[in-house]
Amino acid sequence: MDCAFCTEFADLPRSGHGRRTICEVSGWVLLATLGCFTPGYCLFMPLDHIDAAADAAPAELTLVGGTVEKMRALISGVFGTVIIAEHGARGCELGAGFCSHAHLHLIPVPDVEEVVAAYRTTGGSGRRVQNLADLPGAVDDPYLYLSPRRGEHLLWPSAGFARQYVRRVCAAQYGVGDQFDWRDHPFEANQAWTVAMLRTAARVSAA
Repeated sequence: MDCAFCTEFADLPRSGHGRRTICEVSGWVLLATLGCFTPGYCLFMPLDHIDAAADAAPAELTLVGGTVEKMRALISGVFGTVIIAEHGARGCELGAGFCSHAHLHLIPVPDVEEVVAAYRTTGGSGRRVQNLADLPGAVDDPYLYLSPRRGEHLLWPSAGFARQYVRRVCAAQYGVGDQFDWRDHPFEANQAWTVAMLRTAARVSAA
């Protein structure tokens, strides 16, 4: 089936910057998400199609792990504390509307511990891994990944977790829990603000 992200990336101008792209590093791109219910909410994802971060080679994930922490720091410097999360689909899951394209959510949140508590209420304590590069050896089936802070990496089997789970949990913290679905609530003004602020921050950081 067609992948909307692959279509979007194929249409990127030669500069590598689409309308919502902030920066590209080693074949992975940071972009403001659709359904940007809070300013600073971004996705970090590969330009080439894979279904989940766990499908990338461990050596690539070692590099990605360091880079995504730089992205977390970039966003945190403008918008506050940021979690990193993924629903690793490992292929087209039953009932999915389209094939997945691996994407890590970077979401500024008011209360990190509340996010962790929500995951544990739904899926139990979770499994700890040392870093992102451990994913390929740690999971065989669909999973949820959560890094509430630098150096902390948690995994759960996806069974029992609702679709767009991290969006549901984090949107509720902002009082817009009924507007978690990106299809129905794009929050375009937040998306534009995110792009403008983080492109500026990225330029300053690179200078």
